Amino acid sequence: MDSKREKLEDLEEQLVLLYRFVAQNNSFKKFYYEGVDVKPSFKDETGILAELISNDDSEEILKTCIMELEESKQENDNDDTQEKPKFHEVLDSYDTEVLYKKYGMSGVEDVDKLDLKKIISSL
Repeated sequence: MDSKREKLEDLEEQLVLLYRFVAQNNSFKKFYYEGVDVKPSFKDETGILAELISNDDSEEILKTCIMELEESKQENDNDDTQEKPKFHEVLDSYDTEVLYKKYGMSGVEDVDKLDLKKIISSL
């Protein structure tokens, strides 16, 4: 695997973990905390996670970034015959347990262990 593809793959993996974190928090907000002002209970030294959670468009933004990375990987492979995958297919192609181990996380709540500043600056 060449260096560019490897970097794209790493970024996409981290974005998938970040997307899952944001989606999970938004689902909890909609289902359990509708109309209640609840302070987030996750670690967030940079403030990036709180900003993502408070932004209503963050899930869609992360989804778009993931799909653009997927397209870039296909272009890098010079494979025009391959059909563009759907978002849920890309998301399901990653084993989250493997990703947690790879990035030193015990679960989605440890997303702060990722280099969030680097991820955001890469977008």
